[in-house]
Amino acid sequence: MNKFIYTLIFTLICATSFAQQIDSMKVDLDEVVVSSFYQSSSITSSSVNQQDINKVNYGQEPSNVFSKMPSIIALNDNGTEYGYGYYRIRGLDQTRINVTLDGCPWNEAEDYGSYFANSPDLMSSMKSIRVERGAGSSYNGIAGVAGGIMLESVNIFDSNNDSYAYLSAGSYWSHKGTVVYNMQPKNGWGLHIKATHQYTKGFKDYGSNSSQAFTIKTGYKFNNRHTLDFLSMNGFHRNGQGWIGNTLDELSINPRANGNSEAETDGWFMSMNRLQYKMWATDNLLLSSSVYFQFQDGSYRFDLDNYMKRMCGDDTPYNMLYDYGLRHRMTGANVIGKLYLSNVTLTAGVNGYGFSRDHFLDNKAYNIPEDEYYSNRGVKTDVSTFAMVQYNPIKELMLSGNVQYRYAAFDYHDYVNENNSFYRSDKGTEWNFCNFGFNVEYIPVNSTKIYAKFNHVNREPTRSDMFGGNENFTGEFATLNPEIANDVEFGFEYTLPNRFYVNVNLYHMWFKNELILNGEYGLNGLPCHDNALKSYRNGVEIDVKWRMVSYLNLDANASYSSNMCSTETFGKTNHILTPAVTTNADLYWDNGEFNIGIDSNFHSKMYVDMGNEYSIPCLWSLNFHGAYNYRDFEFGVKVNNLTNRVNYCSGAVNDMGEMMYFRNAGINFMASVKYIF
Repeated sequence: MNKFIYTLIFTLICATSFAQQIDSMKVDLDEVVVSSFYQSSSITSSSVNQQDINKVNYGQEPSNVFSKMPSIIALNDNGTEYGYGYYRIRGLDQTRINVTLDGCPWNEAEDYGSYFANSPDLMSSMKSIRVERGAGSSYNGIAGVAGGIMLESVNIFDSNNDSYAYLSAGSYWSHKGTVVYNMQPKNGWGLHIKATHQYTKGFKDYGSNSSQAFTIKTGYKFNNRHTLDFLSMNGFHRNGQGWIGNTLDELSINPRANGNSEAETDGWFMSMNRLQYKMWATDNLLLSSSVYFQFQDGSYRFDLDNYMKRMCGDDTPYNMLYDYGLRHRMTGANVIGKLYLSNVTLTAGVNGYGFSRDHFLDNKAYNIPEDEYYSNRGVKTDVSTFAMVQYNPIKELMLSGNVQYRYAAFDYHDYVNENNSFYRSDKGTEWNFCNFGFNVEYIPVNSTKIYAKFNHVNREPTRSDMFGGNENFTGEFATLNPEIANDVEFGFEYTLPNRFYVNVNLYHMWFKNELILNGEYGLNGLPCHDNALKSYRNGVEIDVKWRMVSYLNLDANASYSSNMCSTETFGKTNHILTPAVTTNADLYWDNGEFNIGIDSNFHSKMYVDMGNEYSIPCLWSLNFHGAYNYRDFEFGVKVNNLTNRVNYCSGAVNDMGEMMYFRNAGINFMASVKYIF
């Protein structure tokens, strides 16, 4: 299969060379909405464009921006908007969310993590971010059980991009410095360069984050038919860890207490690179081909003494500080085409990649012998094809159907001391999936759209699932079944241009073999999962944008969900970390010179255990944001948690039955200045 991947890459590179033979025509690639070109089969979505990104970007982890959208919550480790952030769509965690960058996979292939902290200040290089809610197939890898996040990098051929220097500083010694250079397109060439340094001490004790990032995107626009561009995003960050919570008693003594020890730190380098070629092969056929490479290297330190004491009440001194190293590589390619006919649009694509991750344990710095048993390699192969048909039998009606076939295989390679190399064991597994869906959209008048959709998707267990929450293999693979999600949604949209917009969406999601937490942990702290007997999620989502008067605007959304899962151990319970109610509202005044507003975020209580005995209270935050433009300067300020309310973003239960909380910071601020040159 790996030979197939590399053959595919070579073929794609060679195939695009014929594009030079096509004459320049009037069609411009810039006229194509790239975010829709790469979208999956989901039609329930929210987007943030470049202008909106610039208004809210203080260098925070992007999940804090996503959480302002319907049915999405953000969680964090150190109590601030910086460092590690996590996100859930409709209560489903980020391993069930398909993330792409310019149509190329972002999720790492073993456990499907999508940690934006590995690419610091990501949003400074983005043109748009589209978040799709609900199950949907994808042409580029795993289907989105919960939804998808489509990142679109800055358009280097846009002459309106600013070059600027940016400085910010705020609470907990937080500061950020960024320089962005956008060359004015000249003679077909485009260039974007970004360099960033940011630091925060963090709300939690020894929960600091220091990160640096460098991004370059350059390319050449041959004519209105052909563009070629290269993107390289590189980031390094070092964190004090904060993934273990604290009891209320501990937090009453020290609100900034950290359940992790000071010795537990991590550091990661991540590089994402892709070469992408787009062309109009004919007046009606748009093709895009990409080759991509992702590399990540780093380690995290695990204090066994601290973990056993915190989670199990075991005071036995283990005198072990493990340093777990990880190094992965992902190489792949994809091609997608879109054919526009009179009343039919055909989209088809193929994606394939090979992934390997080395796991190793290096404790030489702590006078502890290296544990060769831990050293191993996970190898993943993923090949998928995707096709979608959109048909307009009449102007007011859009019918669409999609299907994806996906093959995935995982192999486990042990470590051998004799020759210091990895060998393939007989331990491996593979999956074959067929994902599909149907959409109906009806526009009776220009201002109103009514729609319905159905999607059926599959996702295999992660490496951690198969290994029972451990980093190393201890026997036979866990007998966990792939999870299957079915999603039915109905909704309508009403738009009054430049004045009012409302979307109401109803959904029913039901699952077979949904992978849920079973309350147990592996030896190194990773949570374990089991297949649920039955589970569902029902809800309604409302999204409103209203220009009340000339400069006064209201953006608001709300969602309500009812969910249940059934297990042999706990019977029927509510899903964890899934609030019944979420609301967001932003009331702001924007006349182009001043932007001043108040926004609020709320979600109801959430259960943190499958038995529904423990929960964290509702979260509510009232925040202020303001900006002033003066000539080439932009001044901004953001104040979070104006009421200094005690909020908890997440929680867990340890082996002793103690509730552990993750507290957010109290009132905090960030001030910034930006100079456009």
